[in-house]
Amino acid sequence: MDKKGFTLIEVIVTIGLLIILLSLVFPKINMDRYYLDKVSKELLYDLKDIKVKMMTTDGPTYSMTISDNHYMLKIGKNKRIYQYKKFELKEGYKFIYSHQDVAFNFNGAPHQSQTIKIINTETDEKKEISIVLGTGRILLLE
Repeated sequence: MDKKGFTLIEVIVTIGLLIILLSLVFPKINMDRYYLDKVSKELLYDLKDIKVKMMTTDGPTYSMTISDNHYMLKIGKNKRIYQYKKFELKEGYKFIYSHQDVAFNFNGAPHQSQTIKIINTETDEKKEISIVLGTGRILLLE
């Protein structure tokens, strides 16, 4: 029996080997490309969230504590403070800040002005979020 052509197994093995070779030859896609944007927007929305909650709720206080590689959102009343969200940065990113705690008054004004920087330590790309004293505006600076 003289049949010309390839069996299904041979085709599958050949395609598999080609995929493996191509994945080694082509550079890897940088999946962190938009991570800095994602983090800065999430931090911005969380800051706006605690500001609005302080303005609209009666009773508990809302605040944020920032560290080099994470931030926490906290709610508290009468010396009882609970963490209700924690956001951790990937390795290679860090926060730079002037005050560790961020809080707002009942009228939306921050306790102090602040600029929070999110930095990619490998590429030195950065995003800044500024909190304006008096008005309470929260700005994302590109």
